Amino acid sequence: MQKEIRALQEQVRTMRAAIILLLAGLAVVAFSAFGLQTTSQSFDEITVRQITLVDSSGNARVMLAGGFPPRRPDLAGLLFFNQDGGEAGGLVYRGTKRADGTIDAGGILTFDQYQNDQIVAIEYSHQGAWKRNGITIQDRPDSLSPLVLEMYGAIEGAKTSAERDSLIAYYRSVISPREVVSRRLFAGRDPKGASVVSLSDADGRKRLELSVDEEGEARIVFLDTEGKVVREIAPE
Repeated sequence: MQKEIRALQEQVRTMRAAIILLLAGLAVVAFSAFGLQTTSQSFDEITVRQITLVDSSGNARVMLAGGFPPRRPDLAGLLFFNQDGGEAGGLVYRGTKRADGTIDAGGILTFDQYQNDQIVAIEYSHQGAWKRNGITIQDRPDSLSPLVLEMYGAIEGAKTSAERDSLIAYYRSVISPREVVSRRLFAGRDPKGASVVSLSDADGRKRLELSVDEEGEARIVFLDTEGKVVREIAPE
């Protein structure tokens, strides 16, 4: 019996030592992890596809990426998110020269309406001989109608670009611009090479334009709701 008691005591001592060693190891790991989280580190160079910055609650607020697949793998830059997880804008760019030598490039800085799409944009777009760059201000509704939600769902489910273009054309014919988006102001260089300030009404119809063309001719044009010029002012 005495031998059995001594053997049992020896097992208890061995188990106690093992537990102490295990706890000590866990403490070292915990403190090491804490040190990694709180210690600033410096790198000369980092190669990475994407970096996501989070706030104190762990919510993604900024995404830096070399591409945004599957829809826009050609774009690189920054995307911003609000506290509720919605996209709030971004700064992205792209640019390449095609096999035929023409340029396909662009860049845009956008500010999105809450849980909606962009309402302010500074943009550069270059497609071959077609170039436009400037600032655009747009109106969007605070809430989307059932028909607009239907449109977004249909476009999202389009299997080809032709089907997508057909759906967009159809819904544009039955939905007023102010239900989706209407451009209110454009200021910049238009595709014809003119410096332009264009003001539009709530339905996105251009009503007033100030311009200076490539030849240096300046004019002010007033338009009606059908886009017809009702008055034009030009230097004498």
